[in-house]
Amino acid sequence: MQTPSTAWESASTGKRVVELVRWLRVRCRRWRARPPRQLRLCETLALGERRFVAVVQFEQQRFLIGGTGTAVALLASLPAVKAKPVTEAVSPREEEQA
Repeated sequence: MQTPSTAWESASTGKRVVELVRWLRVRCRRWRARPPRQLRLCETLALGERRFVAVVQFEQQRFLIGGTGTAVALLASLPAVKAKPVTEAVSPREEEQA
């Protein structure tokens, strides 16, 4: 038989679990409702003194961007990214044997 304090602790723990489950449900619904991201930072290179170059992808387009502490500029439009089919990973040894 449980003592009153143990019963109280079990009840409060149960309430916490229920609250956590409710919170997770709400968060999961919000997460699923988000559209997929279309803008992605592919790579950056710091050049020192607050200067950088970066490759940014929007949908299937890629751009080379340059920036300083006070400005950002489009340096080049890069070739579009082609969607690659999902394939199984192949080890380098298997490639050599093929």
